[in-house]
Amino acid sequence: MSSVVTALRSFVAGTGAIAVVKAPPGSGKTYTLVESLAAGITARRRVVIAAQTNNQVDEICERIAQRYPRQTVVRFSSSGYQRPDDIDERVLFIDKKASIPEGPIVMVATVAKLALSKFDGDFDILLVDEAWQMAWADFLPMRHVADRYVFIGDPGQIPPTVAIDVDRWEASAHPPHQATPTLILDNPALAGLRTELQLPTCRRLPYDSVRLVNGFYDFEFDSDAKPGERFIRPTRMVKAVGPAAEGVDLALESMWSTRHPSTTAVIQMPTPEGGLPVGTDVELARFTAAVVARLLERRCEVSTEVDEKDAPRPLRPTDIGVVSTHNLMNTAIQNELRALSPKFASIRVTTPERWQGLEKPVMVAVHPLSGVMSPSAFDLETGRLCVMASRHQSACFFVTRDHVSATLDDHLPLADQALGCHDAVGKGHALHRAFLDDHRERNLIV
Repeated sequence: MSSVVTALRSFVAGTGAIAVVKAPPGSGKTYTLVESLAAGITARRRVVIAAQTNNQVDEICERIAQRYPRQTVVRFSSSGYQRPDDIDERVLFIDKKASIPEGPIVMVATVAKLALSKFDGDFDILLVDEAWQMAWADFLPMRHVADRYVFIGDPGQIPPTVAIDVDRWEASAHPPHQATPTLILDNPALAGLRTELQLPTCRRLPYDSVRLVNGFYDFEFDSDAKPGERFIRPTRMVKAVGPAAEGVDLALESMWSTRHPSTTAVIQMPTPEGGLPVGTDVELARFTAAVVARLLERRCEVSTEVDEKDAPRPLRPTDIGVVSTHNLMNTAIQNELRALSPKFASIRVTTPERWQGLEKPVMVAVHPLSGVMSPSAFDLETGRLCVMASRHQSACFFVTRDHVSATLDDHLPLADQALGCHDAVGKGHALHRAFLDDHRERNLIV
């Protein structure tokens, strides 16, 4: 049992007010949360767990039912929500507050459902999964569910999505649009009330990818994988035909040019002399689809865990994921993939927001600054780049027009944040440059 699980169980069984658990990508956040429930169940506490989406809630319910076979799990949902066919029969679906059982209980619900139900100290402790996706404004309506809290999540992920202008609150002591754990950690008045923990190990990413992604975080974490344990490797030579064939071949060659294979690379496409395309870059979408096709054409094999190092398995279309920041680009990539082969229709192509919490052996990512000549705060936001760079188990290929480094060199962040606030845009600019510089220094930009 990890020291973090032990500490969290002690907190759940004790009387502490707030615990915040920082977790790197692929570190077992939900596992840690589920394991910590043992203390609450043993102490016969009323425990409620909040997650951000219905899918997350259903997954947590299933994992609790499997981990604690004698424990009934209450799934608090809306009246119109359909019970998934594959969920454990011991999960009890309830849609009315009055139907929630008295006494010791483990209940799971979305943040939105808890906020609408007007609880007032009905539970002993509230645990929030993926807490950095929850804005302060979303936490406040459900804060009376319990008077003790555990927040666990990935601080490198994309900030909570807010659909209104938030400039008026930038200098507030409690900006309602900020992630809840961030405000709690930044509040000196809570220093004596909170317990701070960090999951120490990323289990998803290859060794060198962990070192790369660590730059997005304010705490250090290690890799469960050893150097050279995870990789992608071509098994046959095929004549380079197609827009991305040469770039993919060079990337694979560069990734295997050192003692231990590298697991990320940047594949560039020339920027048109007449300027970047207006609207969706269909040519780049075609190039991205061609990268996927070339990896399969070279009959690449992958190692995603220690047992596969000496016996890697063939790469399949379903092992590949594609990510870009814009829906129109994702649609264009999907169309190009289908045009190349019906087998590619199963490849998931979506935004970083929808990739959070997911993983694939191989990812192909359209760099968020590709096609952007004057980066905005949205473009430079580090969470999207962090998510893009942390979904893979074996390898990640970034696809981009070749202007991005020059764009970053020419761009001067305005530092126009509110007085006393962090310079998020300046930080994003610096991290984007560091990300490309790291690949350039290792000859991984082709």
